[in-house]
Amino acid sequence: MQLLDDASADAWADAAVLAVSEVITNALMHTGVPLSMEAWASPDGVRVEVMDGSSQLPAQRNYALTSGTGRGLHIVDQSVQRWGAEPRPQGKVVWFELGSPAAGAGSSGDAALREVPSDAEVPVTLRNMPLLMHWAWQEHAQALLREYLLFALDTDDDALDDHARASEVLSLLYEQIPVPELPDSPEELLAGAIEPGVTADDFAIRVPRASVPHFATLDRLLTQASAAASGGRFLGPPTQPEIAEMRQWICSEVVRQTVGEALPRPWRARTDVRVPLADETKLRQVYRELAQGDEAILATDPASIIVAVSPAVVDFLGYESESDLLGRRIIVVVPQRYHQAHIAGTTLNATNGRRVLLDLPLTVPVVRADGSEVDVELTVTPRLLDGETHVFIASFELTPAAAAVHPHRS
Repeated sequence: MQLLDDASADAWADAAVLAVSEVITNALMHTGVPLSMEAWASPDGVRVEVMDGSSQLPAQRNYALTSGTGRGLHIVDQSVQRWGAEPRPQGKVVWFELGSPAAGAGSSGDAALREVPSDAEVPVTLRNMPLLMHWAWQEHAQALLREYLLFALDTDDDALDDHARASEVLSLLYEQIPVPELPDSPEELLAGAIEPGVTADDFAIRVPRASVPHFATLDRLLTQASAAASGGRFLGPPTQPEIAEMRQWICSEVVRQTVGEALPRPWRARTDVRVPLADETKLRQVYRELAQGDEAILATDPASIIVAVSPAVVDFLGYESESDLLGRRIIVVVPQRYHQAHIAGTTLNATNGRRVLLDLPLTVPVVRADGSEVDVELTVTPRLLDGETHVFIASFELTPAAAAVHPHRS
């Protein structure tokens, strides 16, 4: 502020303070290395440069408005006239300008640009890369890492450094792995967010050699953070099994391929969707009222575990009893080609409240007990039980024709 006062540049003070705060916070959260700052001011404008020792350039995140993270650079972009980032011999500089700074303001960026030798990066091939799941995982992982940092700061001296290393490789992946283009309308989304269009057969990324060990840090922190979330110690949701498997696969592929094991191993989800993940007896105690009455419903908890199912839906899906479904994940009745979209959608809903397909009547295919598929009209609605228990209730419209697909058992 003294610099602005001395230069009669008070008109730029509010925007400059906000932008400096966001740039420095972003650097601290994502690099964990020493910082330095230089500023130039005149009545006509201000230029600020923040230098750090990390070579990873910042990237704006296109997260949902309800997300708890990813807004820093958007705030900078909206607060200043110009901003950017440039590599330097010892890291990078992030700069911004307000107004028209005096000619010559700023360090000699062109002369200091860092030429990265080709052997400083190594190629990694991610085979059968699940693009939708990666997109959802990025936002989920950022939210988990932020909560874990606050959780660990008091007891772990390396918490900030580890957070910066993990954030660095998340950014590296975010910048290189594309997000599939998804339509806005629910009908087009259902038709377009399916395999094979949401998977990349062979996707090549480049990883700085110095960043390779940080993938192990990312995997370790997210494993610990997910365990804490599953134990109810975080506000954020736990990680779905396939998302955790994908994270472990990406991190292991980077390490394997950069130490000489050149043949990429393709991604394949190994979680058995038929295995119960919750105790049926406890589910009956908590959710028993949901399945009573004549309404044809199937309910899940925020972890996508089936917690209640009415007799009409049990019959429609061709199961012997509700015990065949209770405690299993809803994905057991979702066709395989929709698995990635379902996992990504439920992850984003749990992370930031994204609800593109909620509260809308939809006609969707479901998988029955014998493996066949049948279309059904349903509406999925979130509900709060007893003021604290969240559920998602799928209400089935079982017309006589639909119910006849599987006649009621005597």
